[in-house]
Amino acid sequence: MQLSMEFSFTDAAVVVPYLATLGVTHLYCSPVLEAVDGSTHGYDVVDHGQISPELGGQAGFRRLVTACRKAGLGLVVDLVPNHMAVAAPESANTAWWSVLREGAESPYASWFDIDWNSPENPGKIVIPVLGDALGTCLARGEIRLATDEDGAWVVVYHDHVLPVADGTVDPDDVTATLERQHYRLCFWRVAGTELNYRRFFDITTLAGLRQEDPDVFAATHRLILDQIRAGAIDGLRIDHPDGLADPEEYLRRLSEATGGAWTVVEKILEPGEALPDTWACAGTTGYDALNRLTRLFIDPASARAFSTLYTEVADVRSDFATISRQAKIDVLAGALRPELDRLTALALTEARRRRADLTRVGLHEALAEVLAAFPVYRAYVRPGAAATLEARGHIVRACTQARESLPLRADEIDLVEELALAGPPEFVVRFQQTAGPVMAKGVEDTAFYRYGRMIALNEVGGSPGDFPGFPAGHPHSAVHEFHEANTTTQRAWPLTMTTLSTHDTKRSEDVRARLAVLTEDPDGWGEVVRRLLTLGERHTDIEHGWPDRPTSYLLAQTLVGAWPLPADRVRQYMFKAVREAKTHTSWTDPNPGYESALTNYVDAVLDDRDYLATLETYVASLVELGRQNSLTQKLLQLVSPGVPDVYQGQELWDASLVDPDNRRPVAFGERAKLLTELGPESGSRKPPPLDDTGAAKLLVVARALRLRREHPEWFGAQATYRPLWASGSAADHVVAFSRSGSVVAVAPRLVLGLRRGGGWRDTTLPLPEGRWTDLFTGRRHDGGVAYVLRLLRDFPVSLLVRTQ
Repeated sequence: MQLSMEFSFTDAAVVVPYLATLGVTHLYCSPVLEAVDGSTHGYDVVDHGQISPELGGQAGFRRLVTACRKAGLGLVVDLVPNHMAVAAPESANTAWWSVLREGAESPYASWFDIDWNSPENPGKIVIPVLGDALGTCLARGEIRLATDEDGAWVVVYHDHVLPVADGTVDPDDVTATLERQHYRLCFWRVAGTELNYRRFFDITTLAGLRQEDPDVFAATHRLILDQIRAGAIDGLRIDHPDGLADPEEYLRRLSEATGGAWTVVEKILEPGEALPDTWACAGTTGYDALNRLTRLFIDPASARAFSTLYTEVADVRSDFATISRQAKIDVLAGALRPELDRLTALALTEARRRRADLTRVGLHEALAEVLAAFPVYRAYVRPGAAATLEARGHIVRACTQARESLPLRADEIDLVEELALAGPPEFVVRFQQTAGPVMAKGVEDTAFYRYGRMIALNEVGGSPGDFPGFPAGHPHSAVHEFHEANTTTQRAWPLTMTTLSTHDTKRSEDVRARLAVLTEDPDGWGEVVRRLLTLGERHTDIEHGWPDRPTSYLLAQTLVGAWPLPADRVRQYMFKAVREAKTHTSWTDPNPGYESALTNYVDAVLDDRDYLATLETYVASLVELGRQNSLTQKLLQLVSPGVPDVYQGQELWDASLVDPDNRRPVAFGERAKLLTELGPESGSRKPPPLDDTGAAKLLVVARALRLRREHPEWFGAQATYRPLWASGSAADHVVAFSRSGSVVAVAPRLVLGLRRGGGWRDTTLPLPEGRWTDLFTGRRHDGGVAYVLRLLRDFPVSLLVRTQ
């Protein structure tokens, strides 16, 4: 649940009874600590010692806790240990204010990862907030000296208010006063080259915290730990652990402090990567499960057709790996340049210590190439300890690839490899803290918007360049992958989180579910998208060819996946998409001409009768199929190993796009009314149709969640998981498994192909012995060989519970 000024603790408390009726066991909410004024999400914390006043303060938080306890719900909160907000007004963050006023002598100087010895700004923190060069802003009179309400001198620049060190003020000379401060006030673009403090990715207003310092950990966790000990909070979600100096040590310390409270980490696992088994946590926040589920609905037979179509209509001839590498190089040359420069300086110092004849330029190029080749967010090398085999493999492979791309820098790459594996502690840590942002900004926030062959695959931790390569019966198919991963999860991480949608997903689960159907219809989709792009050509900026073809193709997929969609949400999404892609425009260097052409194009095609007729006719053929996919992935998520997270509003059909679209208010009253209308679980009441109300999805969510709550032993750490394999002509279209011998889930996949192939026909499934009742239809089935046609006759998916 996303808390904000518009949805406070009290608002959340009002919704708690509905959540309890739905079957929820824990309310899982966004950060609750004090954030910057007007924060829409809470990840920009300014005071770890205060519950957010804007959300209702301590009293409001107590009301929420009381409501949860009364309804039998626990509470899980999001914790942000990696960074703090340092935005205007700077005085809101007392720790940062102290550092600005007292510099390296501040008692809070150890809180932040600041390079006080940077050659360009020795002893000063770079504060890049000015809209122009310092001299220009001074000449305009935009920077002035004033006194605050306590009579202390401050520097004022628009909304920014910064402290003045004791004894340094010259009331008649702003320039002289600024020169004596512990910070350097400068043009915002200076952040791209000279920023000297670690931040969250490329966001200069979120300064990195040094949680490796026990005093920092204690101060920033005291309030949350007190709430856990008091029984108000039951579990934690840890935001961006890869930014920390030592995630393993942090989690060990946190586990000790919480008494082993349930904790999951926002760790993005790339394909084939495993969560370190030495981490003191229950698992990840579930992107690995999300991507496995999505792959179940991607038809492997269409991989070549989709690649050919993408090359033809979008004129994209590079594969995802090439685009991803270039995107990483771009962000290293741009937004993440300070991080690369700092790493380069550390490497150069070590090279000179060894009398190695290596240059700054050479090491800079070598580091950029290695980071661009890095296959994961981070290799967990701990200073002073031998690298694990997996960590060593990531580093060695990246360096090997870098040597192939940049053979003239082989000596420099050799040094980088050595330092990354067993170099000085600062380099080892800094290298890993840089690799994560390069992956996030280069891949998630750039390449995912440049490459759009099938955007259902463009999800955090996903692999857009890889269609599942084999049919279901093959031992390396998506179905086998799904069962193997579930088996491993039940054995190694039985209480990890699973998810399908979050505030960070690029598009909601239902949008992905509908888009996946396109892979079963490459010819039909090809015909439709050619028609859409041809119709769109009459609305392009002919002189420049704007918007470009990849953007037009992205828009077409977005509309098909989320239609109907209001024009303002389409514009907002496309505006963000092209700025993230950084091809023709960006957040830092917007191109008004391109953005105007894009806006005109979006508005024009949404007002074009022919374009809309083509779009709506095709979407109409996809809606029911997409909803069948949605029910399948929801059921599988809810009863698979792990603890399922249902993102706010996703119990009904939801066509949300990337943040902030997916933070829109949720009509909980509508959902509560619909839940009541579904009636009791007993009896054989006919399940709802797959209509626009979303009642069918609500049925799946409510029945599965209530079952988990009533029988936790069937799904917990001691439960079992057993794949069930179908036989017959449509066997490849079935995904089924049993939990603890008491629950069976049966669901279809590749439903368009199933329909075209004549349906289930002779397909059977071996049910475990006993008598079974379907929670969605009330129908009873005997164990043994069962026809899938009968199991799924009345509803697209089946949740069977053993009755004897």
